[in-house]
Amino acid sequence: MLRDFKSLTALLPAALLPAALLAVAVAHAPAGAQDFPNGPIEVINNSKPGGGSDIFLRLATDAAAETLGTEFVHLSKTGGVATTALKHVAAQPADGQTLFIVNAGTALTILRGTTDLTADDIVPLVRGTEDPEFIVVKAGKYADAAAFIEAAKTGAIKQAGTNVGGYPHVSALLMRDAVGMAHQVYVPFEKNGEIIVNLVNGNIDVALLNQAEYESQAAAGEVVPLAILAPERSAAAPDVPTGHEIGIPLDISVVRGIGVLKGTPEPVIEALEAALLKSMNSQAYLDYLAGSGQTAASIAGREAFGKQFTAMNSDFQSVARDLLGQQ
Repeated sequence: MLRDFKSLTALLPAALLPAALLAVAVAHAPAGAQDFPNGPIEVINNSKPGGGSDIFLRLATDAAAETLGTEFVHLSKTGGVATTALKHVAAQPADGQTLFIVNAGTALTILRGTTDLTADDIVPLVRGTEDPEFIVVKAGKYADAAAFIEAAKTGAIKQAGTNVGGYPHVSALLMRDAVGMAHQVYVPFEKNGEIIVNLVNGNIDVALLNQAEYESQAAAGEVVPLAILAPERSAAAPDVPTGHEIGIPLDISVVRGIGVLKGTPEPVIEALEAALLKSMNSQAYLDYLAGSGQTAASIAGREAFGKQFTAMNSDFQSVARDLLGQQ
């Protein structure tokens, strides 16, 4: 099978790979996997219905239902970041009939040890969003990025975020270490909208925001993005340097993906990956990405997403003592 798979992927154009992967997976399925899917597939979210993650999961799986010949049943299991969701997942068979959100909340829950699942028990199947964070400051507060870094290394910096112990808090701690801040004061707000207001009013010094969260204030000349925390500049903001360019070697994005349990039969994993990639390359899903300034580059399969999830867990471990100690 592996030889056939490699030959197929080498010969076919990239646009046809999702369908080709699905065909290979079905054709070579062992006896235990030939019945897949066996009824509706559950999709487990760790946040409330109607939120960003719920919308992502529904759009990402929409076209995959027809490809797989089944339907997706979306369930929200909230509580303890992703604790309730992962406990539900852990109780299900590793057969591909249960998919679940894989994001920063997943990694944070594993870090806290509130579920029996570890990072090794999860197969990050596909990534659907990668919305990079920008370092944003009040216009005129710092002459340039170098002036901000100098101020951060010599004095106190008030950095905004949302809930203590959540992903924005982790991101702030990672930025603190990457910059070498002398004294970071983390200021939590209930909602992201409050962050931009307090940034404009000068109550805080810096915030990490997605482009959609600050662009209207930037257009009004009230705030300035110093850098995008990504390996490359954004086509939507080509004049904004990367963190690597200004001396802050850090990549932080709001990442959402879909996973299955380790032990799921390989042909089932291949079929799911192919169907989901095909679904996320639909025009409806690409329009959804464009609405937040993202492109098809946000979409990735399990090899790339697996490496990213491993790196995320490693990054979280690096600030675990500070993160857990402040909760």
